[in-house]
Amino acid sequence: MSRSDTETDRSLLRDQSGFFLLLAGYFLLHWLLRTFTGGGFEMDEAEQLVLGQRLQIGYSPDPPLYTWLQIPLLRLFGEGAFALALLKNLMLFGLYASVYFIGRHCGFSSQKAALASLSMLLLPGIGWESQRDLTHSVLVTLMAAVTLWAAMGLLREKAGPGRYLLLGVLFGLGVLSKWNYALFALALVISLASLRPRAVFRPAFILTLLVALGILAPFLWWIYENPAIATATSYKLEAEALPYLQRLLGGAKTLVIAYAEFAGLFLILWVALFLPWRVERKSGGGARPPAVSLLIRLFWVVLGILVVFLFVSGGTVYRSRWLMPVLFYLPVLVFYLVPDPFWVPGRIARYRRLLYGAMLVIPLGLAARVYLLPLTGDYTKPHFPGQALAEALIAEAGRQDLVVAQNHYIGGNLQPHLEGAMVSAPPVDFPLAAMRPAADAPLLLIWDRAEHQDIPATLKSYVNKRLGGTIESIGKPGEIQVPYRFSETEYYRLGWQPVRMTP
Repeated sequence: MSRSDTETDRSLLRDQSGFFLLLAGYFLLHWLLRTFTGGGFEMDEAEQLVLGQRLQIGYSPDPPLYTWLQIPLLRLFGEGAFALALLKNLMLFGLYASVYFIGRHCGFSSQKAALASLSMLLLPGIGWESQRDLTHSVLVTLMAAVTLWAAMGLLREKAGPGRYLLLGVLFGLGVLSKWNYALFALALVISLASLRPRAVFRPAFILTLLVALGILAPFLWWIYENPAIATATSYKLEAEALPYLQRLLGGAKTLVIAYAEFAGLFLILWVALFLPWRVERKSGGGARPPAVSLLIRLFWVVLGILVVFLFVSGGTVYRSRWLMPVLFYLPVLVFYLVPDPFWVPGRIARYRRLLYGAMLVIPLGLAARVYLLPLTGDYTKPHFPGQALAEALIAEAGRQDLVVAQNHYIGGNLQPHLEGAMVSAPPVDFPLAAMRPAADAPLLLIWDRAEHQDIPATLKSYVNKRLGGTIESIGKPGEIQVPYRFSETEYYRLGWQPVRMTP
């Protein structure tokens, strides 16, 4: 350990136990905060409340692993924020822990690895958005981090079959987390093969592929049988109908913006705190650890794949959250590339205080979003009056066995409060016919009345395809108006309509 590391190891991060204690406390705070703020559920949270009602091979365009992990917690702790936030924060704890161990593989001291891990707080997609709402993106980033950590073991001279078996399991589960894991896995294999060919081009790697394929086989079969559902969100990758060059330039612009949004805040703050006006000591030499060489190659291979895909697709529009599983390790890489003269106690102490500040500002910001925004007249998803709407709906339409909502957001926010009713929404692959108590039993359709006066066409189409026949309304559409949480003047309007199916 260097002199500067020794001097700064007086902090809570001086050893591994201190770091993990701090990390556990931070995510415990977030878990409790989300549980006690309660209220409306975000988009991804509401989706899990809908999907988590049934255990299936596949549900929707997103792979199913997150829901499989969520279901036991929903059964144990109830369908609410407690179970949702518990899984989310366990995954985020695992992500930060994995990046810590990646840093240790790169030769970092315990404190340096801890600081690199906590630097993910300054990556908005991970530090803020992951707590605000994301689900699948959190899981896939965790799987990518664990995979990278495991793959670094292949850089050793004696990596046995067990390491390849583990990698196969992680590859399979990674793809079951979210599709963009496949990009990470491809970039990782290319990087490994270029750095240590013997790690990839050997019989044991066939075991990795076979294990991954075995894990994926049931879900791949479900995709084969449900291509329309599995590809329902492929439009997100499509470019606008413009000339090729114009689409290409537009896609390149979104790629640059995505990188800037993902890493810009971290890089700006890091440079501001670490770039010195004078050098305090000379840089030491030493060979670059193989793990660092792997990170460098991975960074450039990922960028190369994204650029190639841009040309092939003719201008895909990139989003910053797609970079989470392929760039999460950026702080480790940047920390290694810091010249030794820059790594001095004063700057490290300031940077550590910055990270501690972020650990306070992020939860305070999330709480302010719930409790202070209403003071400005701004109502967001946490203010959705799901419980009040569900109670009013039961009072007016009666208790229903099957409710089909316009989307996950509406359905998931009402589901915990509908007294045991099954809730579905497009494009979920639920067997609606089997979910009804009888073939001629009515079902209740609900939707955003501010957007549609009558039943939305997409909702009708979904029910028709799932149940066959034609929708026949029972009576006239109803409407419920309930104020948003913390509001007496702003109302949410819910449309509802009981229907039966006719041949």
